Order: sequence, then C-alpha cells, then structure tokens
Amino acid sequence: MRLLVVKAAMTVNGGASRDLLRNLPAISKKFQVQFLCLNLMQEQRNIIESLGIEIISPETHWEVGGGLWNEITAGQERSALSAWKSINQIQEVIDWADFIHLTGGNGSMEFIRLVPENKQMHLHFLEAKPGIHEDVNHLKPDGTGAWRPLILHLLQTFQRKRIEKTFELFVKNKNWIVSANSNFSASNLERIYNIQGGVLYPSVDISEFPRCPNPGEIDAFNKIKPGNKEDYVVTIGRISRFKGTYEVIDHVKGSGLDIVVIGGGSTNEKISLEDYGRKNKINIKILSGLSAEEMSAVMRNATAIVGLAHGEAFGLTPIEAMALGVPPIFVREGGFCETIIDGENGRLINRGAYEEWTAALIQARDPKNREKWAKSGIKRIDELGLTPENHSTKLYEKIRNI
Repeated sequence: MRLLVVKAAMTVNGGASRDLLRNLPAISKKFQVQFLCLNLMQEQRNIIESLGIEIISPETHWEVGGGLWNEITAGQERSALSAWKSINQIQEVIDWADFIHLTGGNGSMEFIRLVPENKQMHLHFLEAKPGIHEDVNHLKPDGTGAWRPLILHLLQTFQRKRIEKTFELFVKNKNWIVSANSNFSASNLERIYNIQGGVLYPSVDISEFPRCPNPGEIDAFNKIKPGNKEDYVVTIGRISRFKGTYEVIDHVKGSGLDIVVIGGGSTNEKISLEDYGRKNKINIKILSGLSAEEMSAVMRNATAIVGLAHGEAFGLTPIEAMALGVPPIFVREGGFCETIIDGENGRLINRGAYEEWTAALIQARDPKNREKWAKSGIKRIDELGLTPENHSTKLYEKIRNI
C-alpha cells in the first residue's frame, strides 16, 4: 500500500516533528512511503532519505508567519495553501497515494483543500490552533497583556471560521478519519469540533536514549556547557506563556538550580527572560537548533526535566526524560497526567504549589529516587505501548479500517 506522509512545518523541530521522524522507519516497513512537507532541516532530510523515502517539498521553503495581521486575515493559512499549490505535480503526488497520513500543526490543515473527497486520509490531531479557542496563547510570555485575548478573538473571527469549516469536512466525509495524540487531546477534539476520534499515542525509541552517554554526546555536553552536572533543570519549548517559561523560573527559584531553556524566541524575548532570571538570582541559558545528540547531552545531565505548559496535548518531553533516566517534574495538567504517575516515575505537582516544587527538586537529586523513577519510567513506556512499532501497527489498522 502506498502511503503519503504529510506535515507542513518540520523546521521548528518540536515534539510533533521528532515523533514523526521517530516513527517513519517502522511506518516504512508497513507501507511504501513518500514524504511531503513545506520545509525541512538538513538533518531531518538526511534521516528520511536514509530510509529510501522520497521527499517532496517546494523549491522555496515555506516560513511560518506570525503577527497580528496574520491573525486577522488568516495570512498563515493562506500562505501555506499557496506553498502547497506551488509544489510541482502536487496533484500527481496525491493521486499516487492509496492513503494519506497527515500530521497537524502550522500549515498542515490547508493541505486538506487539495485532497479529493474519495481519497482515504487519516489526520493525527495534536491540538487546536493556538489562540483560536483559548486565551493563554495571546498573553505575552511573562503573562501580561490580559486585554489581548478578548480583542484578538474578535479579530480572529474569519480565521476561526476558516479552520472550523476545514474540520467540518471530516464530519461529513467517511473516507477521512481523525486520531488524537492523547485522551486529553481527544476530549478537546470533541469539545471544539464535535469529532469523536480515537487515540494514537506518540512514541519514544529507547535506542535513541542509551542509559550511558556515547563519546559524541560527551563531546556535545562539553562544547555546549549548559552548566555543572545536576546543577540545572531543563525546560523545552519556545519562550511563551503557553509553555509557561516564566513560570518555570517562579517554581524553580527556591531550589538554587539554574535553568536551561531549549527553544527559540525573539531577541527581545530572550533578553527579557534572562533579565527575569537575574532578578530571581537564576542563571538562564537559552539553546536552540540542537541536534538529537546535543539535546540528549543537555537533558541527561540535568537534575530534572520540568514543564509548566498550559494544556499540553500530550508532551513528548516527559517520556523522553523517562527514556534517558532523568526525573520528569511537570504540572498536573493536560496530557502530562497520562504518562507520569506521581511519585512512581516522576512528579506531578499543581501550578502555584511552590514549596512542593522545591521539595520535588530536592527529591530529584537523591540517587535512590532517580534510580527508582528511571526504572518505573521504562515500565510506564512499556505499559502505554509507546514504541514506534506499536504506533505504526495502530496506524496501519486505523487506515485499513477506513
């Protein structure tokens, strides 16, 4: 069976991109695969081509647009549609496939407008477009700007209707199905779009995260110099209110640990975050564009991997931490609650429970706790079946049953 795997934006290299690359080898064993995208990092291209998978993308890579005008006019969506249409022989590529597997994210949903109604398609729904159906993504990273959501929701009326009409196509078409990436995400899918979809969990490949670092990882750690071993915590994600970047500082400042932020941001956002860290006597190191090996090196040597995202759909970071044997300490919200069992393989703590966060970070430095949580983390990954093989098998079954 011929499967066209589609995701618009890969260069952000967030959890969705990492998960898709992780699952492609197993998927390619069950299908004849072509990969279609609007942008791609060279490292990602090398991985995909090493699998013998043909890559189709526009000559000029699409860039994810932002800003107020894009929000008002659905500029990002319209530019993505233009980019899809610019690909040579795009319709022939679609016709080649027996099935389409589309992963959500910036620009992906516009691809649907090119797909014939009789073409069988599976959408892996990650989360609703940020800021369309909730407020937090309209706030500034430090939480200010409480006036923005009300005004922006009004200005986004055109964009919101455009997105909702796209999802309505899945309700009307029996050839198109949707799976969410967690039970939490599935509940949002039904609440917002009135679609009852199944769940297709992301995965983690244990072989990517050996318990002992290889020489390349050791060199990467020494080159990056994120801090002294176990003297810092890591949080992953673009500097934003959604990811709770500033809130990480608020919840970690009582521990005496520094913070490494793996994620992008504008120059002003980075400067402001570093200033806020200094005010709270915390050294902030911001890293972006890391390879998988570099990311593992930084994560492995941390006291803990922490996260205070607001309504994270699933969150790959906790299971990647478990695979590395590093304690995951996350807010008791969203998809984090599906992978972490508090006190067994990490900690789940309420937002604002500052003393409990400080106590948990002390626990994370105890070698006995680290060893216990590491073993339980691998067990939890097995219990949930979070492997590329299981992911590809479930995808195969879902597609066959359309």
